[in-house]
Amino acid sequence: MMKGKKAVVVLINFIETAGGVTAGILVISSAVKSGVNFFVILFYALGSALGLFLAITITKILSKNLFSVSIITRRTGTAIEDLLREKGFGVTCHEGSGREGNVKVLNIVCRESDLAALIGIASDIDKGAMITKHLIEGLSGGFLLNIRNRLFWG
Repeated sequence: MMKGKKAVVVLINFIETAGGVTAGILVISSAVKSGVNFFVILFYALGSALGLFLAITITKILSKNLFSVSIITRRTGTAIEDLLREKGFGVTCHEGSGREGNVKVLNIVCRESDLAALIGIASDIDKGAMITKHLIEGLSGGFLLNIRNRLFWG
């Protein structure tokens, strides 16, 4: 669920399960006492959906997923990397060759919340760019080491 945060996941699961079981028992006992009521079932389902939404939101807030993004483009200029750097992304570039000739490979490490902006910038400049992303399991050194506190705790 949340890599490296087992205690938080267990605590959230405990609270969610306790709330769900309590609500379920209350709904069932109410249905047994007064007969099945459509609104009771509807509000129980809405409560369950709200609980799931809150769990997803809490998970997104607590997890600072980092991604390694590779952009492979046939454009030889520096437009993509210049704009990405201007927007605050750290970019490492190297040249390569593909089936159709020379390519430029850009490697960027970013937070999940910045993925859409990064992909948008690259796609706006080169619609044919190949973009891949991979979740980073561990990280040490490099440009991000200097801003580690902002990434993980700020």
